[in-house]
Amino acid sequence: MNFDPDMELVRLCQAGDTSAFDELVNKHKDRIYRLAYKMLGGEYEVDDVTQEVFLKVYRSIGKFRYQSSFSTWLTQIAVNHCMNYLKSQRKFKLLPSGLFSKRSSVVSPQAMAERNEKCERVCRAINDLPLKQKAVIIMYYFEDYSCEEIAEIMNCSVGTVKSRLFYARMELKKQLKSYLEDGNWIDNSIVRDA
Repeated sequence: MNFDPDMELVRLCQAGDTSAFDELVNKHKDRIYRLAYKMLGGEYEVDDVTQEVFLKVYRSIGKFRYQSSFSTWLTQIAVNHCMNYLKSQRKFKLLPSGLFSKRSSVVSPQAMAERNEKCERVCRAINDLPLKQKAVIIMYYFEDYSCEEIAEIMNCSVGTVKSRLFYARMELKKQLKSYLEDGNWIDNSIVRDA
């Protein structure tokens, strides 16, 4: 395994150093918040869920066994917590359309409205996916994790990740067929560089 700068902080946390845990939180909180925001579909419960993730990590840090990077372990806890939260709430919120940036050069109001409609439709289509497919799509396309990293986070094989991506893409293609017909259903420049 490559050098992971978090490992020393984890060792200190396991020895009872709370300031080391504060450093880990400060280092990873924005990334975990972003992931939870995308998984939960907006800002409403994201603060609470993010706090719950770090509380769970704090309580479990003694169980960390250095078999993966701390970042992978933390992301695994966050993804599982978000999926369990969604299941327990029995409601699936829409993926925030904020996944796509609003930046652009001067465009006509009609072009902006069309682009916003496409973004909303893509978000609805992603939300309609089964939870594990939704999680894989978000991590792969919006968080830039590799299939190998997603497999480690979701505790499954790379083949399973690729299968979920394949079936998710097929379903998205089916749901977005009318937008795909013109060959330019969404401009890559509107995907947020988060």
